[in-house]
Amino acid sequence: MVAAMCLFFVHIYVTFVTMKKRYVIGFLLVILLLVLALTTYVFRIDLQFLYHRFTQESATASSKNDLIFKAYPHSLFGVDLSHYQGEIDWNKVHYINDSVPIAFLIIRATMGTDGLDSTFLSRWETIKSKSIIRGAYHYYRPNQHSLSQAKQFKTHVDLKPGDLPPILDIENLSTVQSVEQLKLGVKRWLDDIEEHYGVTPIIYTGDHFYSKYLNTPEFDKYRIWIANYGNYTEPITKPWTIWQFTEQGTIDGVEGYIDLNVFKGTYPELKSILIK
Repeated sequence: MVAAMCLFFVHIYVTFVTMKKRYVIGFLLVILLLVLALTTYVFRIDLQFLYHRFTQESATASSKNDLIFKAYPHSLFGVDLSHYQGEIDWNKVHYINDSVPIAFLIIRATMGTDGLDSTFLSRWETIKSKSIIRGAYHYYRPNQHSLSQAKQFKTHVDLKPGDLPPILDIENLSTVQSVEQLKLGVKRWLDDIEEHYGVTPIIYTGDHFYSKYLNTPEFDKYRIWIANYGNYTEPITKPWTIWQFTEQGTIDGVEGYIDLNVFKGTYPELKSILIK
């Protein structure tokens, strides 16, 4: 009798312990699934870009560029320059890859609170004399004061009717402030520049950077010049106005590779966004 009761209680104990283990395992599985779901949500943009990167077909720079030219037969193409391109033979600057007319040319003007591209002033006047639509951009240094950077651009860039709106190039996070503080500074730059020139600026940034940090309501009103060099027929960010689709283009008059861009529209549509 005693032995039977002992066996009974042993059975109950084993059952209880077994049930607790099952509950613990179930609980841990639920926690694991929640962590996985949360991680997927937090890094959803990064995962999206990784997916696109690993599923895209490989292509040479030449074949990629030809693909874009064919995909946008009625759109306009342009290039962007900084002092890194060195000396330019402007008498030869007419076509991209010997066949596509250069409709617009964007050059770096200023950087941070005190930087001035050493080629800006001379190139700015030269482009005007060639009757090519011109644009100027400011390279934003995220650790520096936003309004001081806006002042640097305003001091050196005299935009005229027929020019593209002012452009802000923002590519990196700050190492001294939060993302929210960085976004606040970017918005201050944009607001100050818009008030000065009387036109809404354009934002230039990478596809991934925009999707992760700038795709919020306060930036909805700005046209986007997006950079993505993947083998796609359009970038991930939508809507976009200009797409920098490669850093391996060529034009006569410039040695080495150069960035190529497509404007999503016709000449009348491009003309409609120019400074009046």
